[in-house]
Amino acid sequence: MKVLTSDWGSSKAQLTFVRKQVFILEQGFDEQDEWDGKDEDAVHFVSFGTTAVPTGVCRLTENGQISRLAVLPNYRSQGYGIMLMRRAVQVAREMGLDSVFLNSQIDAQIFYERIGFNTDGKVFLDAGKPHIRMERKI
Repeated sequence: MKVLTSDWGSSKAQLTFVRKQVFILEQGFDEQDEWDGKDEDAVHFVSFGTTAVPTGVCRLTENGQISRLAVLPNYRSQGYGIMLMRRAVQVAREMGLDSVFLNSQIDAQIFYERIGFNTDGKVFLDAGKPHIRMERKI
């Protein structure tokens, strides 16, 4: 298992493949919500198993927001999400940030709590689904 740190131009095909499978086809998000214009300026992370097929992705923006964490169904509960988040936090530290934040779907809140994130606000709707802001000091 490994995580590649990349950019939108270099990894667009892998990033769009995973995010389309998870967010658009599986979870039913609208394509306009998914492709929000923040990808070109973000640092991206792609995880791999033993093949060249990506297993998961996420991104980090310069203000410390981690978003679009997605792991393909066949690779869940195998550590890919944790690996992606660790790399994103590591890069945020290297960028000189002292904290990171994210907007978690309510169903994923426990995952983020297990890796050190705390809730920071009230539940809100994003693209029609309940989310909560979470933060972690780094």
